[in-house]
Amino acid sequence: MEELTAALAELEAPFRTLVDDSEWAHASVEGLVLDAGTWWFADAGTRLAPQVAFSVAFTEAGRLQGAVYVEGYIWADDQPVAAAWCGLGDRVVYGPRAEAYLGVPLSPHFCRRVQQRNGTAAVLMSKHPKLLPLLRDGLPRGALLPGGRPGPRSVGA
Repeated sequence: MEELTAALAELEAPFRTLVDDSEWAHASVEGLVLDAGTWWFADAGTRLAPQVAFSVAFTEAGRLQGAVYVEGYIWADDQPVAAAWCGLGDRVVYGPRAEAYLGVPLSPHFCRRVQQRNGTAAVLMSKHPKLLPLLRDGLPRGALLPGGRPGPRSVGA
């Protein structure tokens, strides 16, 4: 978990200096995940795949009662990788094989709105220019769902 947190902080660092005085909510997508993300854990019941498409994770989350769609970063092969998975509680129910999972549980309504507007399966991880308002203003009310365990910056927030 520490490796993933450190790697994301390093990726965010050049952008942080640009936005520190601008009052933006997040310096980058990595910063958004560090700020709003929660930790998720795979166990023996997790259906793991070598690689999971964003659209498949979204579909899986819609099929399981109480499950949520999560986008964020995983730690795999000693590097951070943008990914999506289906979570329940703080557990990865379906997702890519990884050593650590840090992600943002997103509401289906918010996801569909962004996916339709941007034409991408990924919501936060698409790096689409239309995501800049989310970095500037933060996630809108109702975009976040409960799930996972507190992330690195959300502790005590």
